[in-house]
Amino acid sequence: MNNTLNRLSRHVNKNFKDVTRDDIISFLNNLRKSEADDPNHKWIGTYNLYLMTIDTFFKWLYYPKREPKERPKPDVLLNIKRLKRKEKSVYKPTDMWTQEDDLVFLKYCPSKRDRAYHAI
Repeated sequence: MNNTLNRLSRHVNKNFKDVTRDDIISFLNNLRKSEADDPNHKWIGTYNLYLMTIDTFFKWLYYPKREPKERPKPDVLLNIKRLKRKEKSVYKPTDMWTQEDDLVFLKYCPSKRDRAYHAI
């Protein structure tokens, strides 16, 4: 949380109470990357994580006396939505271990329990 708020603070260079919706959108848009720079669209996960942190902080900032689940979304965050990932999974078939990889792992695996599990 600290890192996100620190970056936001440096980006907008003003008090958090003075931050506008446009400031937050500008900050989040700086996270966007081109298809060539990020073909797996990992920036979308970072964007959503930062938005969630900013959302939590600003709810607390504007409504500190309310219970966390009862805090409404402040106007500064209205209609700023999370982005959907373009991939169904971040894993590719090449990320899976082959049978040869399994055998190498089991050869050096110190746990009898893990080795026995593979025999099933």
